[in-house]
Amino acid sequence: MDLLCLALVLATAAISYWYCKRLHSYWDNQHVPSIANPNVIFGHMLPAIAVKENIAEFVGRAYKSFDSSMVGFYFLRRPGILVRDPEIVKRVLQTDFPSFHANLVTLSERNDPVLVNNPFFVSDHELWKKRRTRISNNLTGKKLKCLFAINQEVCNGLSAFVERKIRENGQFYECELKNHFTRCTGEVVANAALAIDGQSFRDQPDRLAFTVIAKSLFEPTFVNGIKQALLFFLPGLANLLGLAFLEKKTDDYMRQTIKAIIKQRQQAGEAPNDYLQFSAEANSLDIDGIVGDVVNFYADVYETSSSAMANLFYNLSQNPEIQSKLRDHLASVLRETDGQVTPESLKSMTYLDQVISESMRVIPAAGTLIKCCTKEITLTGADGVSCHLVPGNPVFIPIIGLHRDEKYWPNPEVFDPDRFSPENQIHINKYAYLPFGEGPRMCVGMRFALMLIKQTTATLITKFAVEHSPKTKVPLEIDPSSFLIAFKAGLWARFKNI
Repeated sequence: MDLLCLALVLATAAISYWYCKRLHSYWDNQHVPSIANPNVIFGHMLPAIAVKENIAEFVGRAYKSFDSSMVGFYFLRRPGILVRDPEIVKRVLQTDFPSFHANLVTLSERNDPVLVNNPFFVSDHELWKKRRTRISNNLTGKKLKCLFAINQEVCNGLSAFVERKIRENGQFYECELKNHFTRCTGEVVANAALAIDGQSFRDQPDRLAFTVIAKSLFEPTFVNGIKQALLFFLPGLANLLGLAFLEKKTDDYMRQTIKAIIKQRQQAGEAPNDYLQFSAEANSLDIDGIVGDVVNFYADVYETSSSAMANLFYNLSQNPEIQSKLRDHLASVLRETDGQVTPESLKSMTYLDQVISESMRVIPAAGTLIKCCTKEITLTGADGVSCHLVPGNPVFIPIIGLHRDEKYWPNPEVFDPDRFSPENQIHINKYAYLPFGEGPRMCVGMRFALMLIKQTTATLITKFAVEHSPKTKVPLEIDPSSFLIAFKAGLWARFKNI
């Protein structure tokens, strides 16, 4: 009996091994160059699942290791393709969008009833269009002008916070930039979407302050890294374990706060121009719809915009001559508005646009776009490499690889905003520069994000010099516990009065 059981176990193991190996011959059979030595169960994703490697590192290494237009790999047992050619990127994001209209990451409606409706996670095409349209309607040009005033109040608060810290600490205020700028984005969300003081500029916020609640969702910890890895790579197991991107306590906090504010506004007959009011009017006071809009605004603004600002100020701290040129440019623009940052003055800050664009090239917030094939298709590169994809195949678009490829960016390691000057910008291949994605699924909040980044930078750089801090550990090491690009030891800088 024992021998029979042993034989069955060995036979099962042998069949499973044969099956996995057979799956891992997919790219060989199509004559597509592919990454070697996939794990029989996890393919090439084991380091990311075990939170030992950020997905951006995997993508960057794969991009550098091959010259072909496409590179095959295995996403667990599914064949995946990494596309290196901007023309194929264009097909995936724009030309053949119906075959790639979904992102790979999906959420459980049971565990994530709010975020499941975020356009980023919605795979059904018609539902995606409805959700995206609703967010677009909350961020029209007229409404952005209303949000501009809220943003500027927050920027002024951040500036006052830095001034106070310099005064308290002596010559300078030294900080980890990502944490510093979440004060800004967290307070914007609290003010614009919840109409409350988020307490982001207090040294000791209350235990239930928004700034404390907000940090718990995105903080790059090992536990959060494991949770995000399971949600991304093993959604079935994550669903079984009841894991969610948005914890119930955060959902409850948002729901209770929004209900209380709406009730207060109804009683007072007030209708201020903020994101919460825009959503309330669009949803006819349906609380679930409003909560969904506000949480989506929070998820989209809080993390990515703070990352972009941290990267920008780090790059400025490493390039003082560019910082000085930017300060002079901003001063000349703001002389026309008596030193006040206005919607009109932002339009004239052309060199600031260049600096932001170059910062997003050097350190993009996300290392890769991850799409999912939704309709059978064949892609062929200029080098003759051809791959056949079926629904369910992951498609990786390597932002970090394209942004640092000398084929598209001479001396890519050099921080040079002049790459984006009007005379040079016309030569940029827009499918080799993807800080906000491209095509129909391009980031819906791009205009708001850029407005906030420009307001914050113009407010701070005209008042403070940002200098290198020895606390920054170089070379920079990407944190594997973060889904976006974050760094293990952080990005540090010192703010000084000019």
